[in-house]
Amino acid sequence: MSRNRPSLQAVLDRDVYQVVRKFIDSSSESPLKIKSHAIYDHIKNSNSSLKRRSKKQLEDSIERVLLVIQEDESGEDEMDEVEGDFGTNGDGERDTESKSVDFMNKSIVSAWGNSGTGTPKENGEKSRKREGHKGGERDSKRVKRSSAAEQKIDTTPPKGISLNDIGGVASVKAQLKDHLVMPLLRPEAYSNRKIPIPRGILLHGPPGCGKTVISRAFAAALDVPFIEILGPSVVSGMSGESEKQIREHFERAKEVAPCLIFIDEIDVIAPKRDSAQSQMEKRIVAQLLISMDGLAMEGNNGKPVIVLAATNRPDSIDPALRRGGRFDTEINMGVPNEAAREQILKALTRQPMLSNDVNFTILAKKTAGFVGADLKDLVSKAGTWSMDQYRAALEKQAKDAETEMDVDGESNTSEDFVMNQSIARLINRVQDKDMAEPPGFEDTAITMEAFEAVLPTIVPSSKREGFATVPDTTWRDVGALAGVRGELQMAIVEPIKNPQRYQAVGITAPTGVLLWGPPGCGKTLLAKAVAAESKANFISVKGPELLNKYVGESERALRQVFMRARSSVPCVIFFDELDALVPKRSSELHEASARVVNTLLTELDGLSTREGIYLIAATNRPEMIDEAMLRPGRLETLLYVELPKPEERVDILKALIAQRRVINPALAEVARRDECQDFSGADLESLLRKAGQAALNRGASSVEEVDMIRAARNIKPSVGSLDRYEQLRKRFETKLW
Repeated sequence: MSRNRPSLQAVLDRDVYQVVRKFIDSSSESPLKIKSHAIYDHIKNSNSSLKRRSKKQLEDSIERVLLVIQEDESGEDEMDEVEGDFGTNGDGERDTESKSVDFMNKSIVSAWGNSGTGTPKENGEKSRKREGHKGGERDSKRVKRSSAAEQKIDTTPPKGISLNDIGGVASVKAQLKDHLVMPLLRPEAYSNRKIPIPRGILLHGPPGCGKTVISRAFAAALDVPFIEILGPSVVSGMSGESEKQIREHFERAKEVAPCLIFIDEIDVIAPKRDSAQSQMEKRIVAQLLISMDGLAMEGNNGKPVIVLAATNRPDSIDPALRRGGRFDTEINMGVPNEAAREQILKALTRQPMLSNDVNFTILAKKTAGFVGADLKDLVSKAGTWSMDQYRAALEKQAKDAETEMDVDGESNTSEDFVMNQSIARLINRVQDKDMAEPPGFEDTAITMEAFEAVLPTIVPSSKREGFATVPDTTWRDVGALAGVRGELQMAIVEPIKNPQRYQAVGITAPTGVLLWGPPGCGKTLLAKAVAAESKANFISVKGPELLNKYVGESERALRQVFMRARSSVPCVIFFDELDALVPKRSSELHEASARVVNTLLTELDGLSTREGIYLIAATNRPEMIDEAMLRPGRLETLLYVELPKPEERVDILKALIAQRRVINPALAEVARRDECQDFSGADLESLLRKAGQAALNRGASSVEEVDMIRAARNIKPSVGSLDRYEQLRKRFETKLW
């Protein structure tokens, strides 16, 4: 009995073996890389009774157990698969060191065997490995890791897409042609001239404008090896795995060069390091920087590798990536204008059959704010609508052809029965190939009616994502202010519609217009009507909403407004309540407010070189605005929007009545009465609401003149004394032509 009793050392080795095995199973590291100090620290930090053992005794036992496990992992596994000189000497015998290791292993195993604890081999793990790794959670992890490492990175160029499928981006195609075709297909021309090739190109713009599509189309046209890195797919929870994937992709690209690497959503893997949430994000950015620096042709036998990346958040990318030698070329793909939308529609409808009545020019006018993805959705939904009409025509044809209904007794009108009958009718009609097509559906062409039917159901992605869209306000909704409208027509509408007129006389359009005057006189309405009349995109910014208590956030929000405008050219930016955003700078003004003023001033200075961006601002207090804002080159045109005169009040009331369509337009003459004196546009809109309430109180079904007069007597003009505005008018008013 004493001989079969396990020794204290054997019991310790057995317990340590169990701890080590659990540690390996829960760890992502290979057993060959685990160090004894890691096991020792694990035991000391756990609730195991082993930590009460002496350090020397515990470390010796860990060393013995690791030696057995690692020998089992590396030596015997490889012996089963590889035969040769790896495990034997030249005479076919194992060398002395192997014999000593075997002797030590056998001695430990025999001690474990006496204690009744099986080794991995005795427990069947070894046999499972020989049977193809069918069991064991740890083995399956090892197989997954090895197969992922051995998986070949796909370098096949994209198929099924061409540059003909993309329209309205000729300028972007021209820039990509300059930076991709010659560098990738004729790199020796650059080497002979000692000229470096472009290393990185960053495509940025709002979602859905075609960044990914044009990248794939260019790769297909070039027909060079193409490696695609999808930003989120690279990020891994395992330490070092993300960096390893980036290294492997770049190394593979250098092997198959000339090669084009495309990184989609690069902002996911390369955010700003100063705002990174973890050390892993910083390491990924650093690895990407190092990998891009290693793409020089001199270090790759003159074979070029170019990185093409896409993002809709360029400002969130680490600045180190956007310097020269990395992503030194940036291409902005903005919201397409009317002409570009027409070209995109023509490209998207090359394959579907269209009816002769489809007018791309009209569709382009009606799709303001649409990007490429929205236009593709429009074409797809128009085709679906046509198919729905065809299906309904087939069902109607089948129903008309029926002579009697098979209703098994009495008639059944339940919803389920009617639907089942409809489905059966359609199936029978579709299966009948001999019956003629329904009238009007002899061909499969998509009609203009289909496009117009589905157009109201599509919300532009730019509107959903916070970018600019064209408002639906027109000059008819304004109703007065003819002088101000004429000035705005010349300052903004004409430069957008007919820029050649300004070029002919050698001038540029005014950079900004300030609308000022009493509240409720239609300043905001004018700005919307101008944008709609010019078919320009429109960004409305309320001054106070940009202000943020955190340092730098207000300035960043202001820069983002202008960045959105650059992506939506032609664009009108409207700042409402400008006095809250840019008050006069003084020693009493807070430093944060002064920084906001300075940011807007610098952005406005840049407007002179940014074609297609126009600024309109509105305020009730022009004397509170910093004087630097009102100099020529910034808000140089100051237009006073005064209270409407009697004739203008009638025009405004007619416009408001026309929007409701249920009130007699003749009632607008009430606005001439003395009761409506000093009424603003907002007061006149309130007049209609209160007149409607008066009609309801009378029990009438429509508004009559008596209701309008009663409402006018109960409304007090919202604008008080006009003396202050008259004094300001002498100081700020710009004389109209």
